[in-house]
Amino acid sequence: MSNNLIETDQLIRREADEILHQKGLLSLLKRYGTPHVAGSYVLQLMTWRDLDIYLEADEIVETRFFHLGGQIASALCPVRMHFRNERIGQTKGLPRGLYWGVYLGDERRGDWKIDIWTLDGDQYQKAIAYEAGLARRLTPEIRLSILGIKSQCWQDPGYRRSFSSQDIYRAVLEEGVTSMNEFEAFLKRGGER
Repeated sequence: MSNNLIETDQLIRREADEILHQKGLLSLLKRYGTPHVAGSYVLQLMTWRDLDIYLEADEIVETRFFHLGGQIASALCPVRMHFRNERIGQTKGLPRGLYWGVYLGDERRGDWKIDIWTLDGDQYQKAIAYEAGLARRLTPEIRLSILGIKSQCWQDPGYRRSFSSQDIYRAVLEEGVTSMNEFEAFLKRGGER
């Protein structure tokens, strides 16, 4: 099973490379700021088609961000896009920035969802530092535990509603969780010991 999990991660990251390079998403984003491909792609923890990108762009205003959204739509032909202004909304747990959620189909059926967060320098550095901290803690065993749990729960209706990948990372890294059963128990305890 461990080889299948690693092969799945590699396959999905190759597909992401096609979106980033062949379809031109990365070069498009570079016109607006400094993009950083993040999350499961960088951590080599991909079990479904969900790509996270941070775009450092201190001075971007909403009208320019909507222009970027139009260009993304032209390049990727999504079935829908979702906008958030978290500079105003300031939802707990989310960065203070502008967001495009780009859906290339039904993500619950395995189609791509791309999260693009445009952040100022401080928010960008926080996001990158969090990711770097996770990367430093990943051993081959921890990576396999995370991949195993993620592979079993990405289609769960509760995913993104009552728990997220960050909960999986926290459960494995801080609580020593190694299986889906242990992760379910972790969630039932409210994510605490």
